[in-house]
Order: sequence, then C-alpha cells, then structure tokens
Amino acid sequence: SMLVRNPYAWTNIANLVAFESPGGVGFSYCDDMLENPENSCDYDDITTANANAAAVRDFFTSKFPELLNNPFYIAGESYAGVYIPTLAKALLDGNDVLADKINLQGLLVGDPCTDNESQELAFDMLWYGHKHGFVPDDDFDLLWNTCQTRVPLAHSVGTTVKAAALLDSDGPLLSRVGGRVEGDFKMKLVRQNQQDQRQTLDANLEMTCTAAERKFLLTTSKAFSQTWTKAFINNLSLYGRSAVTSYDVPGSLNKAMADWMMLPQVRSALHMTNSPATQWPGPSYNWNYEKKYAACTDLTRSEDTPSMIDIYHNIAPRMPGRIMVFNGDTDPCVTYEGTRTAIQKVGFEKVSSYRPWFYNATAASLSLLKEKDPLFGPALSSMPSGPQMGGHVVDYEHGLSFATVHGAGHMVPQFRPQPSLTMLNHVISGEMLSPSLPSDVDLASMTEREFELFLGDWVDEARDYNYVGDNWRGDGEL
Repeated sequence: SMLVRNPYAWTNIANLVAFESPGGVGFSYCDDMLENPENSCDYDDITTANANAAAVRDFFTSKFPELLNNPFYIAGESYAGVYIPTLAKALLDGNDVLADKINLQGLLVGDPCTDNESQELAFDMLWYGHKHGFVPDDDFDLLWNTCQTRVPLAHSVGTTVKAAALLDSDGPLLSRVGGRVEGDFKMKLVRQNQQDQRQTLDANLEMTCTAAERKFLLTTSKAFSQTWTKAFINNLSLYGRSAVTSYDVPGSLNKAMADWMMLPQVRSALHMTNSPATQWPGPSYNWNYEKKYAACTDLTRSEDTPSMIDIYHNIAPRMPGRIMVFNGDTDPCVTYEGTRTAIQKVGFEKVSSYRPWFYNATAASLSLLKEKDPLFGPALSSMPSGPQMGGHVVDYEHGLSFATVHGAGHMVPQFRPQPSLTMLNHVISGEMLSPSLPSDVDLASMTEREFELFLGDWVDEARDYNYVGDNWRGDGEL
C-alpha cells in the first residue's frame, strides 16, 4: 500500500480543518491523559457536541478571528451522522445568544447513523446478505422466519462503547429473537410462538438452524466481518477488494496511513509532538463513550431520546445553505435504504423527486493509477468517459437532500473521489445536483412522444457543464 497525493482532495475547493473527536481519538486527548496517557477519556454524545462547539468557536473567535465571516461547512461520515447534526445544533443555539456568530452554511453527512427504526433492517447482515444474493431464498426464509435469526452489526447494539470491546471484537452479533446478546455467535437458540412466548427449539430444528447459520457465516465471510483476519468480502465496499480494516496489519491501507501519521516529521508538522496520545488512530484501551440518541443504538426514539430525524427537523430551517445526507449504494456497513427512509421521515415537503445526478469522469494520470492503493478510487481510469451517473438524489424544503453515490462504499471520498468532489462543489455553491423533475401531474399528462422528447432533453441538461462542470483534467489539476 502506498499513500499518494490526492488530485481530487476536497482542499482543492475549500480550506479544511480536521477534528479528531471525541477526546482520546487520534492525537486528541482529554485532561486526564495529561496526568497519565493510559488514563481513560469518558465522553457522550452531549459532551462531545458541546466540546466540539466550543472548539469551533475558539477557532473562529480567538485563534483566527479574521475567518469568522467565512462560510463554514461541516462534513463527516458514519457515526459523524450523530456528531455533525448535534454540533450544528449546538452552534446554532450558540448563535442565538452570543454576539459572535459562526457562519454555518451547510452540512455533508455521509453513510450516517441516523435513526434506529429506519435503519434496523439495513444494519442486519442476514437481511443484507439475502438482498445481494449471498443467502438463497430458502435459507433466508428458514433463518429469518423459523429460526428467528438476526445479525445486527455491533455498532447498532447497545449504548456504551468501550475501546477494549472494539479491539477485541470479531464481527457482527449473531442472535435469535428473544435471545440475549452474550457475545459473537454464542447465543442460546430460541423461538417465538404465536402467543409471543419463547420456547426452546426442538433438537432437530436446532440442528437445522445451526447448520443454516453456519452456512450463512461461510458464504458471507463471517457475516461481512470488518475485523476477521481471513475476511474475503470487503465490509466497507461490497464490490471492492477484500481488505482488513485493522490499523496494525502490515500491507493494509490503514496500516500505511497509521505509520505515516506516526512519523516524527508528520507529528511535528501537526504540532502534536507534545500530545499525550502516543498511538494513532487510538483510542487508548480504557477509552469509554456513551451514546444518547436513537441512532446506532437499541434506544427507542422518544421526546426524551430523539434521533437525528428530530435534529434535522430543528436545524434545517435555521440554516441558509444545503444539508446533503448521502450514502454509498454499495456500503454493507450503513446501507442506503435506511438512511433514505430516515431523511424522508424528517417530514419536509418534497421539492424535487428522486432522480439521477451526474459527474464528469475525467482521465486519471498514469502515475496516480500506478502508485495509488487499489482501495482508493477503484473506478478511476486513464481514459476519460465523460458524464457518468453519480447516483440518485431527492430534495426537500429547507435545503435538505438525500443522495446516493453509485458504486461507493462506506467512505465515499475514498472509493468514489470524482463524484464526491462534484457533490461537495454543489453543496458549497448551493445548487441542486441535477435538474428538477416536473410534477406527477405534468409527467402523466405528457403524450408518449412528448415524454420521449422530455426524457432526452432532461438527460442532456443533467449531463451539461452547468451540473457536471469541468471537474479535473487528466493530470489531476484544475
């Protein structure tokens, strides 16, 4: 694996400040670590949002006040689906009472933890495996309906995150409905009858279910495990090359990144030579975190325990720019269906219906293709392909949008750098990703001939320079 300069870096469009958060992650640290680097950092969703908001305000008002009026955007992915909206709300609430206003314009939230109910199926690896053809229909029916097997991803279960548990984890949790999660693949076999009373499976059915579950584990690389060292399916990009995500496995992209970040000259350039955090990306073994929202937990959404649906409903009308919630459509870790449903449940009026959007697939340089890791931009080519479909998008009032990124896994800018850059450019410019569609009434009122003409004209407009732009030349420059 080799690290290379990224010609599609977001820094070509905007200045970037990276937050390693919560404290204890990466080179960041908490007060207790100053006394002893092995001491634990204890945060939760509320304290993290407040700490990040305080850091943003300090950055703009104390360290760089000349930047205070600059348009400011927040971007991130995965559990940043909680960090970003809650940080935005904390900043907006602060703007309501403080003299110095943070010029928060928009958000980009990728493959995010959003809402438990909406994403419940999307976080189940048995459901996902069946959807993509890894589990035959008969086996799925047996496991799902008779054995009542469920395979929730570990990050969607519970509210407490301990670094020790993350380091010792070996994949999703395999359980039966009514069972108690005790550890990976160690569940008592139970079922529910029509009166919803639990019964132990008879011996024959128990053997049948066990055999089917073990075949499922075999055909799906141990339930699409992220940490199994023999994994043969990429849990972060379904059609990508298999790769472990641990940061300590030689030859992996993550190990190369970790080694680079730990170089003395890199730590010095980042002014991290005095940080008590001695390893990147961390966190230390004693690090603890408590989730407070109904997102990537098993909490039930309520007035006292909101999900990000409620946070978006609060912040979107208070922001002048776009909130783009996006999802790679080949991400096994956070699948697009649940995210799309959650954004729909925010309840805003639809402005433009679900439709394709496009980007300009320009040529990548031969030197980049030769040097880059296979997991960075696997679709990049030395031959230009012109406008290509970037995914689908639906727009709601108050600037809220949901978009898929076609062919992207969990980390969209890594797997699909060109279309992700196009998306960022549209968010910063405030423009829609593709032209609006006519109303249902207008579409239905067209004759077949009129619709054929409209369809061709709409595709031409969506693939026009005004939407896809020049993007990048083959040498990777503007």
